[in-house]
Amino acid sequence: MYPLAVDQPYPYNQWWIAAYASEVTRDILAREILGEPIIFYRTETGKAVALAGICPHRIYPLAKGRIVGDTVQCAYHGFQFGADGRCLKVPSQSSVPQNSTLRSYPLVERANLLWIWTGAAELADPNDIPDLDSVGLGREDWAVEQHPVCTVEARYTLMIENLLDLSHISFIHATSIPGGGAVAEIPAEVIETEKSLIVQRLGKNLPLNPILKLQFPQQTGPVNQHFDAEYFGPCLTRTGGTIYDSASGQKLGTQNYIHMYTPANPHRQHCFVNTARDFGIDRPELGDIHIKMGKHIGPEDIDAVESIERMLQSGATMPKEISARVDNGALLVRRRMQAQIRSEMLRGTHAKKPVSIEAV
Repeated sequence: MYPLAVDQPYPYNQWWIAAYASEVTRDILAREILGEPIIFYRTETGKAVALAGICPHRIYPLAKGRIVGDTVQCAYHGFQFGADGRCLKVPSQSSVPQNSTLRSYPLVERANLLWIWTGAAELADPNDIPDLDSVGLGREDWAVEQHPVCTVEARYTLMIENLLDLSHISFIHATSIPGGGAVAEIPAEVIETEKSLIVQRLGKNLPLNPILKLQFPQQTGPVNQHFDAEYFGPCLTRTGGTIYDSASGQKLGTQNYIHMYTPANPHRQHCFVNTARDFGIDRPELGDIHIKMGKHIGPEDIDAVESIERMLQSGATMPKEISARVDNGALLVRRRMQAQIRSEMLRGTHAKKPVSIEAV
């Protein structure tokens, strides 16, 4: 499925963002993830729970149900399921049907994010969650802003490739990102590490734009600024980087934009964006700047990838795709994702299991 040369659209043996931690309460939150309806809630002790969102009795959506103690009660006939997915009560009889357990998904709460494992439960290892500390999430010495969740009508891979070629800033964001016009001409270098793949850009002797002046009020001269894109896996890509005084090389601070995209289905995605900085921790107005900017920048990216998605689904004859040197990072990421999916398909380990339905 474009842009990947594999039929399976996404890996299942993967940690994805399910929700912001603050979204999951004692009320049911429903969200489609990798084509599956999933419900989330917290037990009376505050533990977050993720369960398959379809009642196996008569295929009624559990999103319409309610929380009773630590159980979820189906609103159709009152079947109750525990936090582990087991059917605990059928109001119309004293016993519960065999094979009536809902799928329970491994869930980890980290850095004010809820991470869900969508593959075989026995393979879930929290150590495989990306290194959040390295991008500034979950740290007391960094300030973090969580931008509103949005759903985009386009495959998640389009947004990943959008981020890996930041030369689009000079065009898509020409009026919304101060000084962004210079990005397309900054040389890009691809760096592969054990944890990530970085498309690195360092702009030198850049004029001090209004945003940088607000962030670093003592700065008067030009700056050297990173416009990096770092791929940690299908679930997380970081953009941004460190800013320096051009004359002395002294570090002014690091500003990261953490983009987390979770497939809802093959043609839709949920977007979670966090901004993180290691300067001005006691200046919340700096965070407000990025929230306001995000209201302009985000829709521009969304319009771009949704436009591509509509073209892909239009039935039109597609031209033979071409790439430029700047696409090297994105092409390497395609290969990484294809290898991940092929390995999973070969081993048959994604364990996408249907809900079992038994007669009462």
